[in-house]
This record gives sequence, structure tokens and C-alpha cells, in this order.
Amino acid sequence: MACAHTWLAAVHAADGHLEPPPEPDIPADYLQKPRRGPAPTAYLPRASLASPPPSSSASKPIPRPKRRRAALAEIEPPNQKRQRTLNAPTRTMSPRKSPSPARKSSRQTAMAGKAGKAQMTIEEAPAVAMQRVVDPDRTPRPARPKRAVRPAPPVPDLHAWPAPVLMPSGSEGVAEDLENSEDAENAEIESSHASTNSKRSRSPTRRMIDLQIATKPIIPKTVTSSEDVPQDVRALYKAVRAVARMSKGVVPLGIEIAVKEHVNDDFDDLEDCFAKTPSDRTHKQLEDEFKAMWKIRNGTAVCEREHLHEPSWNELVHSQMLEQAVVDRPGFAYYNITTARVIKELVPDNKFGELLKGKMIDYAVTLGPPLIPTAHVVNGLAASPRKLQRTCNPSEYSPLCYNPVALSIETKSPDGRGENGEVQLAVWALAYFNRLRQLIQDPVTMTLPMLLVTNAQWKLYFASDLAHEIHFIHAVDIGTTTDIIGCYTILKALRLVLDMVEQTFPPWFLEGVQPE
Repeated sequence: MACAHTWLAAVHAADGHLEPPPEPDIPADYLQKPRRGPAPTAYLPRASLASPPPSSSASKPIPRPKRRRAALAEIEPPNQKRQRTLNAPTRTMSPRKSPSPARKSSRQTAMAGKAGKAQMTIEEAPAVAMQRVVDPDRTPRPARPKRAVRPAPPVPDLHAWPAPVLMPSGSEGVAEDLENSEDAENAEIESSHASTNSKRSRSPTRRMIDLQIATKPIIPKTVTSSEDVPQDVRALYKAVRAVARMSKGVVPLGIEIAVKEHVNDDFDDLEDCFAKTPSDRTHKQLEDEFKAMWKIRNGTAVCEREHLHEPSWNELVHSQMLEQAVVDRPGFAYYNITTARVIKELVPDNKFGELLKGKMIDYAVTLGPPLIPTAHVVNGLAASPRKLQRTCNPSEYSPLCYNPVALSIETKSPDGRGENGEVQLAVWALAYFNRLRQLIQDPVTMTLPMLLVTNAQWKLYFASDLAHEIHFIHAVDIGTTTDIIGCYTILKALRLVLDMVEQTFPPWFLEGVQPE
């Protein structure tokens, strides 16, 4: 730096005209490569800090100790080393002294805890835990249970042939079957049967032939003559068949003008459809009935045109017809029982010990006061088995408890199978007969009328209980709700059925159900 200042002073003295400064002289000691000296004290290992100061010979580099490689035979397997550790005798800990009242610092407590854990073995841990003193000022907290470790599944051999087949779990299989099956609405009752009767499996009841292996088999029959019908419903069969064939006198006298305006001469024998004798109802009642029939006819057209499903058919067509059938009839009522369930004790078995599917029907026409007093039914149920003391029907649905079902109806939309509807009616009839046998008599002497409604078509069935089998009889195809005359024909047939029920069912039921 002094050389530079001298040169700058000379430049100023010569008014800036001066040669460049000479090259600085570098000492020779700085041009030599420095030797490696001892490491600074800050970088020395901990062991050297405690050693005495290095002598004059410390300027030489400290050679690193060479590691000795152990032979393979000298290395112990890890399992033997661990086994030797476990087999070593455990040390017993002397009882700890009670801590002093003075509170230790958090650092001392942590250091003591770490030292205690380092000296603890597997056998010593419970003993030490029992000896710990609990701080009375500390809020107690429940011990958190350890989560059990699930065993690892076996690893399949991917190189084996053939490859292992992976099957779905039980819940996935059941969910897939319920999703693909049209009987998903019966999942609740089927699951209850599966839990209470785990030793017995379910028997498929999608076909009528499956019911022929029931404990009391159901035999389907088709009427070819009146002799194929039980004696107690033979007169009803003839009357309904005559109405279904000719539709004669189905339209009451007094409303024929309105009917002719809406029919538009579609029937050649329209005059035969009108009654010849006046009705005992007022003109206002006849007009309301005609409006209801016209509404049912229009509802049928909407359901067919829009391809609606069963709930829409029930709301727009089927329930409207049943409402007209029971109107102005004291003691009669109809209910939608689609969501009700059959009592599991009444679901029948088959000859293989399997449980049949307990399927419910869609509608039920019941009898109540004044035709069948509720008090009479309640007193008679006291003599029934304990599990069946709450109802006189195959279901504990509240409207069915004390009002016996006189007419059972199953409905199906166009996309539903007709045979499946027959199966539901037949299983319901079997369960109903099981209930009436316990309540009244075995076998049941009363023939039960039933209806199967598929799309717009209405059909009449009879169920008859015999000593060793049950007959399920397809009796009459009543008619269709696609036209106004068909609607009046079905209404006339329903009223004939209810007339027969009112005359025969209450006396038989009241005589059979005797109060205690």
C-alpha cells in the first residue's frame, strides 16, 4: 500500500505524466505451497480435547486407524443374537424411593424418564408401572387401547398355474344380487330370516312350480268349467264370468247419455251395456261415478303412453278403482300395504327345510266395524300363540291388526312378469291360511277371493285350503281399463265380489274367533 501512495504522489507532482507503477514485490514465502498443519481446536474430535497439548511432532498428519473386517463365520445371525438377548437373565430393580415433595425441573424429569426407559426390560415394565406415583393435581385420562394388528393375507403365487380365483366378499355378492334382482324390496325380511334361521337357506320362489315343494304345496289350476271352482264361490264365479263376457247391464240407468257422448259409437252392442232397471243412487252419485271411470280411463292412457312404472299405475288407476268399489259400503276399507312385511313365523317352508320368500301384496280390502267388531277380534286373539296375539292377518301393519283381509290384490306394471305376480299372491295366501288355521280351524273352509292386476288387465283368482294342499285357481279375466265400458265392467265385478264377501265372511269369522 505504501508503494501505491508514493506512486500517486509522484503522478500529482508531474501533472499526470508518469510511467505506470512498478510491479509489486511478492515475498518468496508466499509463493511456496503451505504444509498441512494440525487441525484447529474447534475441529478436533471430543477425545482429543481431553488429551494434553500436542508436541512438536503433532505437525505431522494423524493416521486414521484401519478397520478390521470380521470374517463371515464370526458374524452371528440376527435371530440367534435376539434369542440370546431374550434368554439373558433379567435384572430386578430395587424399589424406588418416594419422590421428594420438591418439584423437579422438566429437563431433569425428561432425562430421568429416558434413563429409566433405557434400563427397562419387557418383564420389568409392568412392575415399574405399578410403582409409579400419580400426581394428585393431574387430570386423569383413560389409557388408549392399542389397535390390534390384522394378520397379513397370504401372498398368492403368481407363477403357479392355474392362477388363484379371487371371489368377492359376502356383502359384495349380496349387494350385486339385490341390485340385479327384481325382488330387492324383500331384502329386509330376507335378511331377518337369514339371521334367525342361519341353518336354513332361502328357496327361490320366482315361479309357481317352486311352490309345489312347499310343506303344504300350492297347486295352480285353471278353470275349464264351473265344476273346477269350490262350491262356496261357484255362484260368484258364474256371475263374474257373465259380466266379463257380455258387459251386460254394467252401466247404470240414468247416466247413459254421458256415456254415449264419450264412447263415440265404438261398441256395436252399446245398448246391451246399459241397465234396464233404475239404480237406487242419486243422479249426483252417478255423475261422480262416471267422472271417476273417465279419470281411470285417462290415467290408463297416460300410463301406457309414458311407459310408467307400477307406483304410477297404482296411484292413477288401481287405487281409483278400489276407492269406487268400497264407497258407500260401511265396514269396508282398502289400504296400500306395499311396504308391509309378512310375519316371519307364518312364512312357509318347503320339503327340503328351506324358507320360502315372504312376499307382500300391494292392496288389501279389509272388514271392520260394524261388520266385524274390533273388541270381538281383540278378545279372540288372546287365545292365539304369543307371537301372533297382535294381529289376525299375516302382517302386523296397523290397519291389518284387527280388521281381517277379505280381498287381496297384487298389481304389476307392463314391465313386470305376470307369473311373479301369481307367486306373490300364492305365497300371501299360504301365509294367510297359516294364520287362519291357528286362529279358527284347520283346514280353512273359507275360499279366499284374490285379484291380479297386470297393466290394465284385471283377473280374478280363488285360493282354497285343503287337507294336504292348497289350490290356487285362475278363474276369470274380468276386463281392462283402456275404455270406459271396461272400467264399468271391472267395477261391476268388484261389487259382486264384495257382495259375496259381506254375506259369507263376517259370520264365518265371528263364529270361528271365539273370545275367552
